[in-house]
Amino acid sequence: MLATLRRARLAAAVVLPVSLAAQAPTRPMGPPPGAGRRPAAGPDSSTLQSQAIRVFLDCQGRARGCDRAFLTEEINFVNWMRDRFDADVLVLAQALTNGGGGIEYTITFIGRNRFQGMSDTLTLNTLPNDADDRMRRELARVLKLGLTRYVARSPIAARVQVAYAAPANGQRGQSPSAASLRDPWNLWTYSTNFNGNVNAEDRQQRVIGSLSLSANRSTADWKLNFSVSGNINEQKFKIPATTTRPAFTVTNEQRTYNLNSLIVKSLSSHWSAGMKVGAGYSDFLNQDAAIRLQPAIEYNYFPWTEQTRRQLTLLYNVGPNYYDYQRETVFDETSELRYSQQLTASVVSRQQWGTLNMSLDWLNYLHDFNRHALTFTTNADLRLGRGFSLNVNGEAARVRDQIYLPAAGNTEEEILLQRQALQTGFRIRANIGVRYTFGSIYNTIVNQRFSSLGSSGGRFAFFF
Repeated sequence: MLATLRRARLAAAVVLPVSLAAQAPTRPMGPPPGAGRRPAAGPDSSTLQSQAIRVFLDCQGRARGCDRAFLTEEINFVNWMRDRFDADVLVLAQALTNGGGGIEYTITFIGRNRFQGMSDTLTLNTLPNDADDRMRRELARVLKLGLTRYVARSPIAARVQVAYAAPANGQRGQSPSAASLRDPWNLWTYSTNFNGNVNAEDRQQRVIGSLSLSANRSTADWKLNFSVSGNINEQKFKIPATTTRPAFTVTNEQRTYNLNSLIVKSLSSHWSAGMKVGAGYSDFLNQDAAIRLQPAIEYNYFPWTEQTRRQLTLLYNVGPNYYDYQRETVFDETSELRYSQQLTASVVSRQQWGTLNMSLDWLNYLHDFNRHALTFTTNADLRLGRGFSLNVNGEAARVRDQIYLPAAGNTEEEILLQRQALQTGFRIRANIGVRYTFGSIYNTIVNQRFSSLGSSGGRFAFFF
């Protein structure tokens, strides 16, 4: 079996579109051997199903096509486990954005118990506008391919058939690879996105609008990202009259515009160099203009070929920052040019025990080291035991870099409406979740009745 299956486009012809399904045994024509004698009792369906391999699926990242209910029904020749500790095969499906704007699934099969030491990795690439149904069907097809070697060593192997769909033109040639395809776009992908939101009542209304344009190109040697975006958030509150004052309206408008570009060159399997350039406007940060130029270098302790499973990176960037302020700042500046440096250490690990993301970021302005910020962020989803999982995410920061704060301070209205950033010495955000599940390890039956009541029909409650 191939260790890696790569597909450049879902729209392109597929060399080995294999379907795999549990089949009933075929009865031969004519009288069976031993006709007239009492046949030996065969195993019933429940016994056969209990002999199927046990599989636990862990979908991580932007796994849009990871529809567990669909996969459970589509791949019915295995027993789907709700806990990894009960599984013979662990399947880790990691989804990352690919160079074309679609999703690349890296699907790792890890054998346990009787399949110890049997591992495989397959990949699947999708297009940016692929429908969810197409994505989940392609994911199911690749999962069937990866599970074949394990099913072949199980008692139900005799009840499984593998089929091959020949190319429509009848030719047996290889399908074109990504490198050999004639691409009129030269690997560039473009994206536009517009969102509008309106909420209105008698005494308040809110209008939000955003527009973004982006152009991206990714190869093994280069990564190019360019984007422009704008956001407008307008709120109006009608305050009724009282005996001491007339009615009035409070208006809050926040605007943000950004222009960003990133150019990265792969130097080796561990080193990368690049340049970040950005320009922006922000009412919240008291900036009519902010222009940044940041050359950067990055080192990954692990080879980038292992990026879907683990990363340990150190990123350093340094360069000038120009600010033009809306109001004079606490340092008596209406505009200024300041150099800054930033060092970020991050850890990303996606293993069978869960996912861990941590980063420690240091930023300071070179003209005054007292103007700095130290930020620690973490996002961990850990499977600590049978049915027991722990999720922790949060951020803690020491803040000393707010050189943009207006000298006049903030009015009560600006504070209540969060119109501008407020002076602070720290930021803390934390969330902790604990989940424990127990009961049947086999019950993966899909029942969508009354699903309109929420949570796939799993909740039925009255609220008073």
